Amino acid sequence: MKQNHNLIVFLMDMATSLVASLFAILTLRTLTGEIPGFKNIFLAWMIATTVAAALGFAISGSYKIVVRHSTIKSIGKHFTATIVKEVVMLAATLLGFFSLFGYGETAFLATSLIYDGSFTLIFLILLRVAIITGYDSQRQSYADQVTKVSAVVYGTSNKSIAMVTRLLNSPNYNVIGFVTPEKGRGGQIIHDTKVWSYDDDLDFLDLRNKLGFDCLIVADHDPEQQGEIDNLCMCCLHNGIHVLNTPRISEAHFGGMSQDAIKEVGSQEMIVDGMSGFQRNFKRLVDCVLAGVLLVIFSPLFLICYLAIKLSDHGPAIYKQERIGRFGRPFYIYKFRSMRTDAEAAGPALYAGDDDPRLTKVGKFLRQHHLDELPQLWNVFIGDMAFIGWRPERKFYIDQIMEHDPRYYFLYQIRPGVTSYSTLKNGYTDTMEKMLRRLEFDLYYLRHRSLWFDIKILFATFVNIVFGKKF
Repeated sequence: MKQNHNLIVFLMDMATSLVASLFAILTLRTLTGEIPGFKNIFLAWMIATTVAAALGFAISGSYKIVVRHSTIKSIGKHFTATIVKEVVMLAATLLGFFSLFGYGETAFLATSLIYDGSFTLIFLILLRVAIITGYDSQRQSYADQVTKVSAVVYGTSNKSIAMVTRLLNSPNYNVIGFVTPEKGRGGQIIHDTKVWSYDDDLDFLDLRNKLGFDCLIVADHDPEQQGEIDNLCMCCLHNGIHVLNTPRISEAHFGGMSQDAIKEVGSQEMIVDGMSGFQRNFKRLVDCVLAGVLLVIFSPLFLICYLAIKLSDHGPAIYKQERIGRFGRPFYIYKFRSMRTDAEAAGPALYAGDDDPRLTKVGKFLRQHHLDELPQLWNVFIGDMAFIGWRPERKFYIDQIMEHDPRYYFLYQIRPGVTSYSTLKNGYTDTMEKMLRRLEFDLYYLRHRSLWFDIKILFATFVNIVFGKKF
């Protein structure tokens, strides 16, 4: 089902991109007047843009992101797809593809690329907004107020039905249905509330995309279903869906999110992201724009660092390492290389400070002034990281941390950061004791984070760097 959904969106995006390219070249023709051999140019243009658009969407994976509240991420993916498309078109121009059709006026083609890129990005964003709006219109009967948290209740037991009854008048929760793995229950109506069935985790996530709920409420803890409930809760956690386990009536009615109202996942407390959906989207927009601006401003510094590393030992200047990020998904974090190329030949090892023998001379300077972290601006720009979050770790160490404290899973709700609250409070972590203490600070940040909290962390980080604090 998910594959068919992705294929449909891919074809819609392709059609939109081709329409944008058609609109772009026809608009330019109208502005410039008659063009000799325009039919040949038009044919070559549409062939090239079809191949280029397909490559752009395949590389960016934008067709996989059609979820409510994902507009900012969608824009980023569409931006990437459009850049790839125009780069391929530029390559075709420089390699003489259009000259095969009897046209070699590069000025016109270059202008066409600007129009094509602009129209493509605008049309794709409008399409995605239309699709998400369509999703919203399908669920208007389920939600009367957009300020409410849309939720589904697990199971159809008496306790689950009682929970729905309690939440009917809640100003903070809008229950849009029951969910159950029991296929025979699907489609039933209980107290004017529909029952939705699912087969597995992927089917559950497809159901989430269709209904647009943000929260799963577990009101019944049947021991025979505990394994299924635990698996479903972990699936929700990895995909940004909040989990509430039998909130008290007062909490359900007034939406209290105090420390006394911390929920549980299995035997572990569930710590919910303190930011609202609007704040998360605004934070991502600011991160993307700020990272893009800083990449341009610091480009001369990037070049200086790159040349310094290359000239010092002729090894690679950029170092990448797999870390675990949002939703527990691996990604590559980028840094300027500060250690010898064989620094971890004997296996993973933590940084031991300025006296670490693996540091190169240039690398030691970069570390002391935090210049080795500059390439992470790219991680922020593409959405793997945020400026403020929790410091991402390697799976090798995460497995060890989780043996002591499984709550590390809760950090997967949000993006890791270039800096963090725990970095300010705990400094660099080179022992398991410090890692566990860092986790406590990260969980505190997760529960209490806000735009104002992020601003304070960013300011404190800047002050510490200016005054040469080591962390």
